[in-house]
Amino acid sequence: MAFKILLVSVLTYFVGTVEAYDSEKLDGILDNLEEAIIDSDRASLLISDIDNSKSKFSVEQKARFLLLQGTRELINGNYKKSLIYFENAESLHPSNSLQVSIFLQQATAYVSLLEYQKALDVMSLNSLLVDNLKNMEQKGKVYIRLAGLYLSLQAYEEVKKYSLKASRFKEKLSLKNQCHSKLYFAVSKLKLNKLDGATSAFKDSSEFCKVNGFPLVGAMSMKGLGMVELERGNYLKALELFVGSLNNYQIFQYQLEINHIHALLAETYLGLKQPLKAKEYASFVISLPNETKNLEFKEIAMKVMSELSYQAGDYKQAYDYFVLHQDLSNTLLDDTKAKANAYQMAKFENGEKTREIHLLNKDRELYTAKAELTELQRNNERMMFLLICGSFIVLTLFAINMTLQKRKYKNLAQFDVLTGIYNRGTGQDKAENRYVKDSISGVNFSVILFDLDHFKNINDSYGHAMGDWVLKKVCEVVSIECRSGDIFTRFGGEEFALFMSNTDNDTAKKVAEKCRAQILAIETRYSGHEFTISASFGVATSTVKDLSLDPIIQRADVAMYQSKEHGRDRVSVYSSEVT
Repeated sequence: MAFKILLVSVLTYFVGTVEAYDSEKLDGILDNLEEAIIDSDRASLLISDIDNSKSKFSVEQKARFLLLQGTRELINGNYKKSLIYFENAESLHPSNSLQVSIFLQQATAYVSLLEYQKALDVMSLNSLLVDNLKNMEQKGKVYIRLAGLYLSLQAYEEVKKYSLKASRFKEKLSLKNQCHSKLYFAVSKLKLNKLDGATSAFKDSSEFCKVNGFPLVGAMSMKGLGMVELERGNYLKALELFVGSLNNYQIFQYQLEINHIHALLAETYLGLKQPLKAKEYASFVISLPNETKNLEFKEIAMKVMSELSYQAGDYKQAYDYFVLHQDLSNTLLDDTKAKANAYQMAKFENGEKTREIHLLNKDRELYTAKAELTELQRNNERMMFLLICGSFIVLTLFAINMTLQKRKYKNLAQFDVLTGIYNRGTGQDKAENRYVKDSISGVNFSVILFDLDHFKNINDSYGHAMGDWVLKKVCEVVSIECRSGDIFTRFGGEEFALFMSNTDNDTAKKVAEKCRAQILAIETRYSGHEFTISASFGVATSTVKDLSLDPIIQRADVAMYQSKEHGRDRVSVYSSEVT
């Protein structure tokens, strides 16, 4: 949710009324610019007009004008340019009230530029100024802005703290700011995994915001309730809430939230075992541009698609989606780590150290201050050491888990699930590569195809479970006769292939005879039924005319059907007389 409320948060707080240094008219012009700041064309005209009058501005008015210009650039996404305006405004040393506004907008720009440490440094300085503000309404607004900034930095304890601080001034706050305060508090409960508290808080913010005419924030609260129900596994309830929230977002055409709802709906329909709906919503999210704001949603969608492919038996596609999901997870994890590290550094080095120095200077206890700062530094070093060690352990476990998952999906994509030997695609690819090498070296390459005789009768008479037992038993005994370089493959159903490098016709026939005998000797009474298992074999060897493996397989197939026509349970070697 790092930037879901960026525009709203930028507009919820601006500079209050300042002392008139020149005239009320100049303040009125600045008020007009503040109201028009989101209207690019109108704001540009007003700025052009103000440029002609700014020589008459007081220092405070000049700083306010620079702040509004920087805010306009911030809304338009020109973050670096906005910082130049804010720094120029700060250099004028305006009042505490205006300085607080400048610091808040600077922090917003730094967060947008992913410079989290600088953002937290500015916010730490700002927290000292806020305590000196005498205007309670302005103080409450500042706390709401700080809650929003800490939300974008994923510092949820701080979000909770400042939203609670803002609620203490609710008599002084506008209904809109009260609505935002309640929403931030509810979000902090959800992110801190306090689900019961989150449910109560989201219901409170939803009812309050809807009653007081803020349906967009009400939709955010409804989505929050849906996320709580999704976390609890109450998919039908979550679905109802997400659909209702989506309808409200579509009225406002709030595309960022619409994208998030689609990702959550894909996850919900997966939980409801409705794969077509889950795929529909996940596909929508996957088609979104690969922009930072969409990565969290696409990560959810990739995970859903991986699970859907796995359930459908398409293990290769499941693996591909899983890899994409992990790439996005790693990107998001890196961003989260950067925020966490910046937050810890700011909390233990900037925030706490600044407050300690401030208090100690008041008491003029320089010796005590030096001792406590030394101890604080040691604590910071210990904390950073523990944080680094913890992060290393978590990343190591994460890497091990990902390796195991990749290996699992790779095996599912290459091997036959029932028998454990190569599936047709993998086995034939490996055999084709081996044959190319053998043909270059000029050595023989043989193929043995065999098909179980009357296998359908076994399934019909004793059930498919017995058929599965026969297939596994056949693979077990044939594998004994395979050499280390042979490629044993299930071609489909009850048909198997054995690809043999550096093997002539006679050797291949002997191996086929051994396999036939082993299959015939399988003792079936231990399965609970007594019957005979046999197979018909076809053998073919490469010739100088063969340019690929396919002609050899075709000849082996012809020979195998020759065995079936001559009574089954036999080995036939292809010859030109076989038709």
